[in-house]
Amino acid sequence: MDRYTSTIGLVINKKTSKEADLVITLLTPKMGKIVALAKGAKNIKSSRLGNLQLGNLIKVQLYQKNNFIWLSESQNIDSFLQTKKNLAQLNLLFYFLEIVNQFIAENQQIENIFDISKNIITAINKNFIHQYIQNEILFIETLGFGIPIEIKQNFSKKDYKVCQKLIKRFFESIIEKPLESNKLFK
Repeated sequence: MDRYTSTIGLVINKKTSKEADLVITLLTPKMGKIVALAKGAKNIKSSRLGNLQLGNLIKVQLYQKNNFIWLSESQNIDSFLQTKKNLAQLNLLFYFLEIVNQFIAENQQIENIFDISKNIITAINKNFIHQYIQNEILFIETLGFGIPIEIKQNFSKKDYKVCQKLIKRFFESIIEKPLESNKLFK
């Protein structure tokens, strides 16, 4: 990364650091998954906090100093929570963002993963389950995992509920532990 750079990114994780700072994880087209510190982003005067919500597509100004990436400015391109969402959509978003965080290492850039992830979030946003699962299967293939035949069969039969359960089980078998996002809405 250049010392100063501008990029677009999907907000895939955020954590509070100190009182007013946020540690933001972004999935970018060219740099892959990066973690940046947004100093003072939780401050009441900061305009960045609204842009740094999970699932948002944002344009950011970054700079690198002392082996850290700092997020200085952010501009919202597409806000996931701009319109009212149902719990199923929120659960799918958190589920998918957890998968991205589990399967993509920091500073790892995988060809097409940004576009596929953006398509998945758009499908969740528009409640297009067919596109969501289709892109989820593409996500798995792009990561280099083979797709189990029962997932393909259920997708071709348009049995999306069973297909999604099988995909979730497949992800959990790869990481060898249950996904945490399911516990949010139970």
